[in-house]
Amino acid sequence: MPVQPDFPAFEAACADGRNQLLWAELPADLDTPVSLMLKLAGARKDSFMLESVTGGEIRGRYSIIGMKPDLIWRCRGDRAEINRAARYDPDAFEPDPRDPLASLRAVMEESRIALPHGLPPMAAGLFGYLGYDMIRLVERLPDVNPDPLGLPDALMLRPTVIAVLDGVKGQVTLVAPVWAGDGLAPRAAYARAAERLQDAIADLDRATAIARQEGEDA
Repeated sequence: MPVQPDFPAFEAACADGRNQLLWAELPADLDTPVSLMLKLAGARKDSFMLESVTGGEIRGRYSIIGMKPDLIWRCRGDRAEINRAARYDPDAFEPDPRDPLASLRAVMEESRIALPHGLPPMAAGLFGYLGYDMIRLVERLPDVNPDPLGLPDALMLRPTVIAVLDGVKGQVTLVAPVWAGDGLAPRAAYARAAERLQDAIADLDRATAIARQEGEDA
């Protein structure tokens, strides 16, 4: 399956210091968001699925699966932390001295990426949640309720592999972002992103082959 863009186009954009994407498009007319999640991520930690409704009178078009984040940002109270080695060390969080909102704005800015024409609008970036208690950063409110779960008030992941299922076209777009701040030479950055895409394609092909074999054995 061809990976886009080709290396010369990628290298030219690298000269401008831009964040970029590599992507591949595959047919997925027999897949559902859940089946893609199982094939690509399974029970892998720090993976997620955002599924559009598929029943009733209104149908959502896109469903998103993300995995293998290279960066995780989280906030508890008035303290933000960033893990910039999330793929290799899930506990490598370091405190950010900035206030949480300034910290989040900075991470959003460094993760900003111009999507090529024709790609789904949520093909890369930060994915996560802002909990109710984040309002305490801008409003003075009582804080007397117990916190039995102990979850972060906010959490953002920056996945290195994203799969966007287009329910209208019946295709899945696999995306591997490349961040200019990583400091890799263009050839190495391209090769690593292409390898992530090929690994995801192999996971899809492997699951399809197993299902086909099980059907033949039935």
